[in-house]
Amino acid sequence: MTQTENKNLTRNRKLALTGAFAALVIVLGITKLGFITLGPTVSITILHVPVILICMLSGLPEGLFVGATFGILSLVQAAMNPSTLLDPLFVNPLFSVAPRMLVAVVAWGLWKLFDGLLHLPKAVSAGITGFLSTLAHTLLVIGFIYLFKGAYIREALNGVGYFGFIAMLGMNVVFEALAATIICTAVFAGIFVAGKRKSKLSKEM
Repeated sequence: MTQTENKNLTRNRKLALTGAFAALVIVLGITKLGFITLGPTVSITILHVPVILICMLSGLPEGLFVGATFGILSLVQAAMNPSTLLDPLFVNPLFSVAPRMLVAVVAWGLWKLFDGLLHLPKAVSAGITGFLSTLAHTLLVIGFIYLFKGAYIREALNGVGYFGFIAMLGMNVVFEALAATIICTAVFAGIFVAGKRKSKLSKEM
């Protein structure tokens, strides 16, 4: 196989993965399967996890695309079926799209650090990246809201500031980060096992 054919194959795989993860975000969002209720006061989302995974598997451009898909889905759902205090704000792409694309940048940077520079095992790198990127997702979304609409939120929440709001979401954020850690670690552990099986089969043939 020539170098050009290898590049085309890699490009096609990236396109296929990007399309698959973007579709996964849409399906998880529309069907509500991306929202997991753990109790009367704890509900977590895993919609950001495909954004993190595609950054690790394909790269930053693909991550930005899937992040934009996530953000646009949030915008459309907030416009068509608002159900929370923040939904009217998410109609603005500054709050729904921009933070989700920035999460892709964070996830890609963390992956490059742990996997590329520190050379940690891929499953470990994936788990740490998933955990920290999930925390960054919450901090970025709420940060953008307080940066541009802080007065509106403080009035609606009786003077609660940025860190106070983060504290209110604390339980949800922790569970979301743990869920992202488990999923990202499992995906890369699965890839490692599949790779070893393929290598073993190749030697036997």
